[in-house]
Amino acid sequence: MTVDHAPTEVVEHELAQASPAILEHLNTHHDDALLLVGRVLGDCREATSSRAVALDPRGVELVLDGPSGPRAVRVPFSRPIGALDEVSREAFALVERAREASGEPGETTAERELRQLRATRTMLATVAAVEDVHPRLRRITFAGGDLRAFRPLGPDTFLYVLLPPPGRSELTIDQSFSWEAYRTMPDEERPVGAYYTVRAWRPDVAELDMLFVLHEPAGPASAWAAQARRGDPVALWGPREAFEPPAGTAGYVLVADDTGLPAVAAILEWLPAEVPVVVVAEVDHPGERLVLPERPRTEVHWTYREGAGPGTHPARLLEAVRAVSLPTGPLYVWGGGESRAMTAVRRHVRGELGLGREQVSLVAYWRHAESPLDDAVD
Repeated sequence: MTVDHAPTEVVEHELAQASPAILEHLNTHHDDALLLVGRVLGDCREATSSRAVALDPRGVELVLDGPSGPRAVRVPFSRPIGALDEVSREAFALVERAREASGEPGETTAERELRQLRATRTMLATVAAVEDVHPRLRRITFAGGDLRAFRPLGPDTFLYVLLPPPGRSELTIDQSFSWEAYRTMPDEERPVGAYYTVRAWRPDVAELDMLFVLHEPAGPASAWAAQARRGDPVALWGPREAFEPPAGTAGYVLVADDTGLPAVAAILEWLPAEVPVVVVAEVDHPGERLVLPERPRTEVHWTYREGAGPGTHPARLLEAVRAVSLPTGPLYVWGGGESRAMTAVRRHVRGELGLGREQVSLVAYWRHAESPLDDAVD
């Protein structure tokens, strides 16, 4: 069931606040999809590039570049946005409309993401074990339920951990869960949660491990992890991945704060031993380092907050990346961490180092309170 909404002042205000980050995300990650939409739905087939410059509840404005110079076009949504979480749905719908109208083969980044989203499923499981790696990092093992059917996609496979609503001990969803259904659920029935990377998968016993950073103030997933006990029910939605190095990659740069380090460890285990890798990692102090797999051609560079709050110095990782010597040859830069930190590193490697879009995957795993709304994977 879908619910039609009319734009309200609240939605318009929320969208105005969020639109700079949304536009940056679209232009950074989905410029090829914007070009398809602009060429076809903007009736400018000769366009060679496209960027989104404005967004409101009824549509998006693009600037198209082509042989005759820049041209501004407005592309309306199929219906007005009635809530902020409907932006992605309408954006995907524009790309699908453009593909159908074009009659052209191919798949943009947005279409690939949509295909992956539609292939995801919801699996039920329970907590099988809880172990503290250090006081701020907890390893939780999930098992049982539907995990026999789980198959990881790649080294940074991540799942959305869906938990009971606050104050409840039982799940309010089952395997039929979808985000479309979530939008129509009463607030008190909606599950809470966040994305986490699969650190280890043991198919022989159908168990997987995830590492949860415990922090204050705690989000819903961190608060749950701090109290998790054997037998607690969970649902896992996914899998998804963001690590997609192009063919011919000769060296890797992995950038992460505490939240991205589990994926860094999994990627290091997956990469061939002969490939050079530079890791730039941020934690609070040396005692909170995550033990990473040892490889012969891997350099690990640690930077420390030394008591400063996580995410309060978003340029710290960028400064560390600028200070190290990077591998030679075609690079692939992957990262996971606070939104502003990942944005800063992305601008550096794309703008100053000249890496192409396909050579960079820097994911906002979480968002500091002072950071603008972004596409976060917690």
